Amino acid sequence: MLIAAPPDGLCLDFANTRGWRGRANPTEDLKAPADLIAWIGKRGGLAETALDGLAEAIKAAPQRGEALLAEATRLREAIYRIFSAVAEGRAVADADFAVLAQALAAAPARSRLARADGGYAWEVDIGRLEGEAAAPALLAPVLWSAGDLMLQAEGRRIRRCANDQCLWLFVDDSKSGTRRWCDMSSCGNRAKAKRHYARVKGK
Repeated sequence: MLIAAPPDGLCLDFANTRGWRGRANPTEDLKAPADLIAWIGKRGGLAETALDGLAEAIKAAPQRGEALLAEATRLREAIYRIFSAVAEGRAVADADFAVLAQALAAAPARSRLARADGGYAWEVDIGRLEGEAAAPALLAPVLWSAGDLMLQAEGRRIRRCANDQCLWLFVDDSKSGTRRWCDMSSCGNRAKAKRHYARVKGK
């Protein structure tokens, strides 16, 4: 299977499938195995058509899908904690590092480069995407992204949204390097509105 090189922030996008982490009731994009498969097909680097067999297998054996979702969620939370620590300048916990390292070891290797649609891609054997498919194979591009970003962490500006209810992770690619919000149109505007209200109330 040909897989394009994952974008820098793919692992952070995956971590952000759980949103509003600072609230009592965070949002959850991956509520069911079907949600995980849909995310992988649209955002995770694997072609949606390649996932048809897995979707059918999970329908036939729901417990298999629940186990896959649980494994993927465990990886997601380790990735979130790892890059939250990086964003805060803290040491990454050994347990979280071990989860990522073990998953990367179980993921298919990027050892063969191929031409694809006028560009290049990784030619990867991820096995049959059905039956006993495991999270490290399905999330291989996410895991590669996480490993690459960790190796580059000192030279990259990894941030956590300054909105203490949001806490999304992102790479700050602004020229000034002072980006504070995951998105200026959402959390940034909320902060501006909050400051404005406080000024008006204080008059």
